[in-house]
Amino acid sequence: EKIGFKRICADVGAPTPAFVVLSEEDTFVDLTNPKAKEACVQGFMKAVADMKSNNPGLIKSIHGGGGKGTAHLDDPSCPEQTRAAVEKVLVEMNRSDGIYFEQKVNTKGDGRFYQLELEVDGHEVAQGGRFVWFNSRLQKVVEIGLSDDLVGMFMPKDLYMNSRKWAADIAIKGGNNTRATMEGLVFKNEKGEFELQFIECNRRPQVENEALALLQRDAKGNRRYTFAELIMRASGVPAPVFADSTDAKVVLHARWLHGNPDSNGNIAYQAGDILGMSGPRLDYVPAELMAPGEISFTSDPQLGKAVIIADSWDAMCDRASEYFRLRKPKIIGSSSTYAQTMYNLFTSKDFREGKTASNETFKKLDIPAHPERSIMNVLQDQVALTMVKGYRKGEGIDADRFPTPRVVKAMTDLHHALAQEPPRATPFTAFARGTGTYEDYVAALREQLG
Repeated sequence: EKIGFKRICADVGAPTPAFVVLSEEDTFVDLTNPKAKEACVQGFMKAVADMKSNNPGLIKSIHGGGGKGTAHLDDPSCPEQTRAAVEKVLVEMNRSDGIYFEQKVNTKGDGRFYQLELEVDGHEVAQGGRFVWFNSRLQKVVEIGLSDDLVGMFMPKDLYMNSRKWAADIAIKGGNNTRATMEGLVFKNEKGEFELQFIECNRRPQVENEALALLQRDAKGNRRYTFAELIMRASGVPAPVFADSTDAKVVLHARWLHGNPDSNGNIAYQAGDILGMSGPRLDYVPAELMAPGEISFTSDPQLGKAVIIADSWDAMCDRASEYFRLRKPKIIGSSSTYAQTMYNLFTSKDFREGKTASNETFKKLDIPAHPERSIMNVLQDQVALTMVKGYRKGEGIDADRFPTPRVVKAMTDLHHALAQEPPRATPFTAFARGTGTYEDYVAALREQLG
């Protein structure tokens, strides 16, 4: 799916970033043995050093996904950085096979790129292209499927058509018999020319499959179901002929996370228990999911999804901003700025004009300083505390007449406490004790009175 995919790309002439295999698939090392693990790390470090390159790249595992099993390596000639990247991947995957180094794209240009995903149904390339935006950990946040005539918003039409031909050639060469997703990076190089580089292929269904599936209909007008088509391809049934959808030219698959993004793309995830979703029903949302239960910090941070259809890019942005303004997850626990940040994304001028690259999702956004306070927050943080603990502290009411014995005791204790404290030295106390003059006292008093 990754190393094999890149080798097939080379065979059919499809562009792919330079790479070096650090360990082949099914080459296992006992990582519980410190000596064996260190020898493995040293071997990977030597393979990277032998490239004799300082071009930045990524250490990746073929078993990774969702940002897991991938580590940035900004300088392959630096042993310390190489060790940190290798160890990160080994710890996250807990296996040593199928690991490789891949050079980053557009390092001589501005570093920006758009991630394009093409789905192949057997040997047939599905209609439309899906573009992806993600955070700093390469975890996908937003995926948007565009019909063929709208893809030109992010790349030239001839390059897009070439990418589809390359995808079909790769599928034929690899004998693809499933619903696979091929991922490529589109960018403008230092010469101002558009390029595309294929990076990997996923033969398993992607959770964002609906962002392309809803762009198509069969002869009876039914939407395409990716999982059903996957089983049909595996059983040898050829891909059916699909027509363009009549009600969707743009399909947004947005992921629900519960955290506070920053401008660097980091998301500080928040704790809590999910009860469900709140807000009005929206007819342009054909699918929505929010899994109830406790938010886990050890599993996938994605809590749910929302799928939004539209007939244009601007309409999709309008609907997405309305969705993130009106619908929210009901969570007992800390609030987050994620929904407000997503609203700001879809209302931002750069994003609506297609100028926000996949690797700068949050870079130019107005990031909220704090979460909005909802009725749920008020009930949880103020009303619930009052109902449980009352307005007073836990000593209860005082039924006696004022001043009650409790108040008298408190005043007596305060009197004794103050009596033990030495008075603060002032010009008056110095005059009263005979250690200062009357003139000094009067001068200080006049200065105090202004």
